[in-house]
Amino acid sequence: MGTNLREVHKLLNRMWEGIFRLREELKEELTGFTVEDVEEVFNAYIYIDGEWREMKYPHPAFALKPYGEVGATIQGFYFVFAFEREAISKEFVRDFVRSFRRAFIYGAENFLEDFYNHERPKDPEEVFEDMMRTNEEVFNFEVDVSLDERELKEELKKFIELAKRHDLLG
Repeated sequence: MGTNLREVHKLLNRMWEGIFRLREELKEELTGFTVEDVEEVFNAYIYIDGEWREMKYPHPAFALKPYGEVGATIQGFYFVFAFEREAISKEFVRDFVRSFRRAFIYGAENFLEDFYNHERPKDPEEVFEDMMRTNEEVFNFEVDVSLDERELKEELKKFIELAKRHDLLG
């Protein structure tokens, strides 16, 4: 049991240290966003073994206002951006799905049902049609990466450029 405790302890420290470092670096590097303080996020879900499972423990995250969040879970770093239904185009969905290896799209209301999940890929046109058939008013676009700060920053910057090309960010 001691080895497992040490491994869990190291992982949690790596998550928290990494998210604090990322916040400071992104605060300096990103323009057009307000980088908020790191907070403990409760009532979140993590994708394990093909399903979303409730995390009854907190994880660290910070907001990138006005649209996003960056955080760390036991699986790695993630970022998620929320956009209103009217702003989303079929082309953005296509480009998002094709651009990110570990991507999810889900609604704000019914967030446990994915429109897109990298483990069960679908045609981007079908994804967009499914999104537009629902009553969801806001959609979340999430990208997961390893606990590598450099990878998170690269993917985040790629996402921001993509969102700007599709007029989703001011």
